[in-house]
Amino acid sequence: MLLLGACAQQPSDTGAPAPDGAQLAGRTFLSTGLVRDGKPSELVQGTRITLTVHPDGRIGAIAGCNSMGGAADFTGGKLHVDGASLATTEMGCSPELHAQDKMISDLLTADPRWDLNGDVLTLRTDTVQLTLQDQESADPDRSLAGTRWAVESTVDKDSVSSVPTKPGGVYLEFADGKVTGSTGCNRLGGNAVVNGDKITFSGIFSTRRACSGDLGTLERAVMKTLRGEVTYKITADRLELTGADGQGLQLRVSAAPSPSAS
Repeated sequence: MLLLGACAQQPSDTGAPAPDGAQLAGRTFLSTGLVRDGKPSELVQGTRITLTVHPDGRIGAIAGCNSMGGAADFTGGKLHVDGASLATTEMGCSPELHAQDKMISDLLTADPRWDLNGDVLTLRTDTVQLTLQDQESADPDRSLAGTRWAVESTVDKDSVSSVPTKPGGVYLEFADGKVTGSTGCNRLGGNAVVNGDKITFSGIFSTRRACSGDLGTLERAVMKTLRGEVTYKITADRLELTGADGQGLQLRVSAAPSPSAS
């Protein structure tokens, strides 16, 4: 009877406390797989889901178009995000990207179960399973200096526009307090002093080839960004430059030199 009593006091599971998400704080995860209704599903080409768990308990996510974020609760092995408090930017994107945004926001607000196994995070509901890997092991941050950053998009507050030129044709390179690159029409250069998460641009110059139409608009956006103090952020192979007025650039590592550099 004593033995039976002792067994009856044992918990039915391992007795480990339910995870509270503390081990996720301060980490960013990148998607590696998506299953919907039991079948593997592809994301929109060229996109990847990014999920960041901030130390203050908030989460942020990017599904390829808009950024979203809000307060989160990971206790009990479930992620709870109040849909009413999930703030989302309102950038104009393709229908496919908007649908992907909605899919991720729906997942985050559906109280998905979560599990962390090593550096792999899984979020799952009855119909969706999203697998992500810690960005530090999946795709480490690149160095600002010594990397060719190709401009992919220009940003004007909540509006994002793709670059109307061949991939890699507009780029920036940083080294020894300087920036060089191409606007897609003219070569540029000048000073770029890094301090924390800020870059202070000064003395920016460019060659004087005439640029009309979309190339002229693009050049003006690039040159306007490279003015004064700009906030920069690197996540894996992506760089964001954002000015105080909300104007900025989205860039990505370019593997090969652009023909326009010559």
